[in-house]
Amino acid sequence: MDIYESLINGNKRYGSSKEHICQSNFRCKPFEINEKVIIAPTWEVSLFSSYSSAIRHISGSRKFDNYISEIDVFGKKITFITASPGASDILDTILALGCTPCKEILFIGSVGSLDKNMNIGDIVIPKYSICGVGANRYLTIDTISNNDTYGKKYYPDKDFFNKVWESTNKIVKNENIKVHIGKTFSTDTIFAQFAHLDEFINMGCNTIEMETSTLFFASNVAKIKSASIFVVSDNTVLNKSLYSGRTNEEQQRRYKVKKDIIPRIALDVLLK
Repeated sequence: MDIYESLINGNKRYGSSKEHICQSNFRCKPFEINEKVIIAPTWEVSLFSSYSSAIRHISGSRKFDNYISEIDVFGKKITFITASPGASDILDTILALGCTPCKEILFIGSVGSLDKNMNIGDIVIPKYSICGVGANRYLTIDTISNNDTYGKKYYPDKDFFNKVWESTNKIVKNENIKVHIGKTFSTDTIFAQFAHLDEFINMGCNTIEMETSTLFFASNVAKIKSASIFVVSDNTVLNKSLYSGRTNEEQQRRYKVKKDIIPRIALDVLLK
C-alpha cells in the first residue's frame, strides 16, 4: 500500500469518500476541477483578466479557505485556486486534488531572498525545497513520531521544472528581470524565522517561503506533477524584510512582475 492509498483508506474508514473530500475542500464536484491547476496563496484570479477570454467563479467565498475559479483561454481551461498560505492548508489542498482529474499543478507566489545578488522583483524557480514544516510528517504509512522530515529535500517534477524554466527565460528575455534557481527553505513561521536565518543559509538555501516542500512531497504522493515559480518579495540579508526596509520603487517592480509577467509564464507553461 502506498502513502496516498493509506490516507484515502483512513478517510473511508470514517465514512468519507473522494467526493466528500472534494466537496469539503473545494465546494464543488470533482469533475469541476480541470487537469491543469494553478495554486496561488492569497493571490486573486483577476491577475489573469488581461490574458484570458473568460474567468468563471466555480465555488468558495472570501470566508472560505479555497476560492475556486476557471480561466478560459479560447476554450482551453485551467482551474485557479486562491489558497490560504502555510504548509498545512496546502497539504490538504494538494491531497484533495488527488481526488479530482488534476494532473499538473503550477504553484505561483512570493518568496523571500537570502542572497545579496537577488533583487526584489526577480524571479525564482525552486530546484528543491528543504522541509522546516510539520505538515510533511503526516505523509507516511509509518507512525508520525517516526517520520522526522525536518531538513529533507523535496523536488518538483523534473520535466515540469524544465518546462517552467524554459518558458520563463523565453518570456523575460527582453525584460530587465533575472531568473534564479531556488534552493528554498520552507518555514512554518515568519516572526520566528529571523533568529534562525544563518542556519538556513548554512544549509545552502538562497530563498525562504512556507509551502513548497509540502507542495512537492504531497504532489508526488498524490501522483500529480508540480513545479513552482516565485517573484522575490523581500531580501532580509539586505535589510529589506517583509517588515521593513523595502522602497516604493522595489514594491512597484515586484507588483509589475506579479501582474504582467507571472500570468504570461503560467499560461505559456500550462497551455503548451
